[in-house]
This record gives sequence, structure tokens and C-alpha cells, in this order.
Amino acid sequence: MKQSHFLTLVLVLFTFNSHVLAEDFFTDRLPLGDPDRKYDFCKVSLDKIRDTRQNKDVSLKEMIEALKSYRIVMIGETHTNQTHHDVQFEVIKGLVEAGKPVVFALEMFNPDQDEALAKWSSGTTDADTFLKQTDYLRTWSHNYRYYQAIFEFAREKHLPIYGANVERKYASKIGKKGIAGLTDEERAVLPEIHTSHLEHRFFIKTAMQGLDALMPAMFPSIYEAQCLWDTAMGEGAIRVAKAHPNAVVIVLAGSGHVDYNIGIGRIIAERSDLPFASVIPVDVEQEEEDLSGMAMVKSSKDKTEKAEKPEMAHPHSMPAANENPHGGSEDQAKNEEGSKSNMHMSHAAHGMGAMDATPYHIVSRSLGDFLWGKPAMEQELYPSFGFSFDSEAEGFVLKRVLPHTLAFEHGFKKDDQFLSLDGATFDSMFDIKKYLHYKNWGESLAVRLKRGEEELEIQFKIEPLEEDE
Repeated sequence: MKQSHFLTLVLVLFTFNSHVLAEDFFTDRLPLGDPDRKYDFCKVSLDKIRDTRQNKDVSLKEMIEALKSYRIVMIGETHTNQTHHDVQFEVIKGLVEAGKPVVFALEMFNPDQDEALAKWSSGTTDADTFLKQTDYLRTWSHNYRYYQAIFEFAREKHLPIYGANVERKYASKIGKKGIAGLTDEERAVLPEIHTSHLEHRFFIKTAMQGLDALMPAMFPSIYEAQCLWDTAMGEGAIRVAKAHPNAVVIVLAGSGHVDYNIGIGRIIAERSDLPFASVIPVDVEQEEEDLSGMAMVKSSKDKTEKAEKPEMAHPHSMPAANENPHGGSEDQAKNEEGSKSNMHMSHAAHGMGAMDATPYHIVSRSLGDFLWGKPAMEQELYPSFGFSFDSEAEGFVLKRVLPHTLAFEHGFKKDDQFLSLDGATFDSMFDIKKYLHYKNWGESLAVRLKRGEEELEIQFKIEPLEEDE
């Protein structure tokens, strides 16, 4: 892959959530963050909330009561994981129902969009107008339906919303050329960016799966772009908190910006005295595990099965080295001893109260202040196609087709020009993007396009791609 194309892909992915990117590097078990917690692990059980400061499970009501005392609450997400957005909604709704004023500082917007966000919060615009005025389909692009319940709740309750980030063009430029590539005018509108925090740098290296070792010339610029995002959102949250001194500021951002409180949280700590907390959804696989740690031979007919799985046998059920001194066959002696052993083990297991079989995931205690175990996502709720349009070109021309996506697998190519979708033509980029935005799994898509001088049609059923073994 050409370096420029790889950089583009990295920047697209780097709106990122660390748990998604870190397929081989475990970003949730690192000794980072709070010194009192970073060298300990904790168990996050499915559908349980772990208060890592107290190192115990708490109820949603108890967590909400605790969060009321903070000025800023960061809630992480994987952008395309509906369950994570459900967690965010539950926290937001819980605080509002507990009588706490709530305002938002969001990763997906910047202060230039605050006027359009205020119109939405006041209830004076509808969803289409909101998407147009915020330029949502271009500046964020992740399916609006993931956030719909949150935005509609904010509108219903008239909760103020603010953009906490910077325009994407700045991060894009820094990611390619570094901070040194900015003009004086660009530097003047950006916050002061520090890049010397060793734990944060190591976390990003881990999240990027060792990119610094693979492409050491590229990593510094990409890291500076990440620092820009964290700094902008940290300062954005501080700005909103000062404007609303009686409210809890809810920051919604990718978990990679929230984990260990060393991204956005570090900026809040360094540049204000505002108390803050983090809530992180933790993905828990739901495969059942054998938690007993032992399996016993119950009768002689189990011998064959146990021979096939000797590692599962209890020590007391293993064959004796000598004949039974009390007479009878070796098998009889072995079965009698096994029965006694099993009886003891059965009583022991009963005394332990049938060990909790709830699925769980082990993470660093410092990962977040509250960790909420949720089912691991099997597939994204809404399809994404993996291409983007060239806003500078005339017509609907593809600027980028990402590898291993629906668009790539079905043969779309850079510079393809869309002429129609499902037989319909479109007057604006907003309309064509919105149409694609509301396509669902199992539906079909027929694209009439122009490739060079040739016109052709690509038609396919929208189904998830098979994962590589």
C-alpha cells in the first residue's frame, strides 16, 4: 500500500476507538493512568457496572448518584456500536431524571456549529434541517441513527449542545505534515498542543498496533493529530463547564480519547480544577465458560471420555499405580475412590453457592472510573459502504474506496461517478448521502455509474462481509 493511501486510511480510522483498532494489542489491560489503580485488574461482568475507585459493582442508580457530584462526565464509545450509545443514553437520562442540569460537549462538532446545535436543542428545527445546518453527513459521517435517541432526548428536554472539537481539516493537515506544517494563522486558532506525555504516547502506540515501529516517519505526525483532538475536546469541555456552572457536562467521544483519563481527562486535569469522571462501556463476550475448574469421573463408563480429555480429570480419579490392596479389580477401587472424591467435591461446590457463571472481561482498574459490561457487538447495526465522495469534483465522484469494505468487495473504484441509486437521481450531495445513510442490511443497492467513458451498473445485496479466518 502506498504511504499516502495508508496515511489516509489511518486518519479515517483514527476518529477512533482503541478497542476496535487494537486487535492484537490489548489496550484495556495496560498499566496506565491513576497510580492507585493502574497495577490492578478488575472483573467487569456482563450487564454490571464496576466502580473502579471502590473496586465493587454498583447499581445504575448508585452510579448516577455518584456522577451528580462531577462537573464533567466523559462517556466513551465505539462510534458504530449501538450498545455503547445505549449506555450513553442511560447515563444522560439518569442524570436528567435525578434532577441534574445536563449540557453536551460533543466530539463530532466544533464551535462553528454551535448556532445550528442551539436551534436543534430549542426545538426550532427538524432532523433534516439539523443534519444540513451542522453538515453532519460530511463532518461526522457515522450513521445518525446511532445517536438519534440521544439527539431527540436533548431536543425534547432542551438540553444545550456544543461542539467540543476542531474542524477536521486541522487534524488532517497535522496528520500529514505535523504541527510544523501549520501556518501562523492556523496555529492562532488552535489550542496549545503538548506531545510529551509518555503514558499517552505509549497508549496511542498500542492502539495503533505498533505503527511507530512499522512506519516511524509517519507516527509523530499522526500522534500530534491525536493530541490535537484530545486537547481540543478537553478545552471544549472546560469552556462549556464554565459557561454552565451548575450543570454536568456530558462529553461523548471515542473511547480512545477517554480511556485511562489520559486523553481528554488529562487536559481537563492540567488546565482546570474541575472534577471529572469517565464511564467506559466494556465489551464482554457471551460464550459460556467452565468456571468449576474441574470435572470428575462419575462411573466406569466415563473412562473412554476421560481418556480423550485427560487434562480435565480430577487427580483422585486417575488410575492407581498398584492393585487394590483390599481386593477387587483396579477399576472397582478406582471408581469407589472416585465416588468418594466426587461426593466431597459436590459438597464443596454446593458450599461455594454454584459459582457465578455470568460472562465477564478482565481489564485494568484504571481504564475508567465506571466500567459497564455490555454484550460484545456481533456486527454493526447499520451498514457502512466504505467510500467517500470528492466534494471538489463536479457530480458524485468517489474520492476514496477503503479496502475490505462493501464498496471495495463489490468493485467500486476511485473516480467512479455515481449517476443514480436504485434508479433515482439526486440534486445534492446531502440527498445522496442521506439516501445511503438509511439503507439497511438485507436490502439491495443498484448503482449506475460512469467509469471513464463507460457506463455500468453495480448491483448487490447489502450483507456483512465474511471475516477472514
